[in-house]
Amino acid sequence: MEKIGIINCYKTAQKCSGKGCKKAYKEKKDAFARYESKEVKLVRLVRCHGCGENAVAGVIKEADKMAKKGVTTIHLSSCMRSVCKWHDEFVDELSKKFEVVDYTHGNEE
Repeated sequence: MEKIGIINCYKTAQKCSGKGCKKAYKEKKDAFARYESKEVKLVRLVRCHGCGENAVAGVIKEADKMAKKGVTTIHLSSCMRSVCKWHDEFVDELSKKFEVVDYTHGNEE
């Protein structure tokens, strides 16, 4: 069984329950359609640590916790692509240890 994690935006999470991400996972649609014929388990859904200078280090810290639980793929929530100035750095750093999917629901682009 493949184990995955989701990291969402701290700021967005203040007003978003993550329902869109969870629904896409549960229904195996959008970014999660890749698991349609596989068993997959969402191990953790966590927030980044905010937009400060330690943003990348915070995401790596959360990802390391996921790795200890067997996570091999991390999805960055769709909201991060449009609002996060650290997005590209997150992808670059996380890609060193994980498969990274840079959206959860909605359009891939």
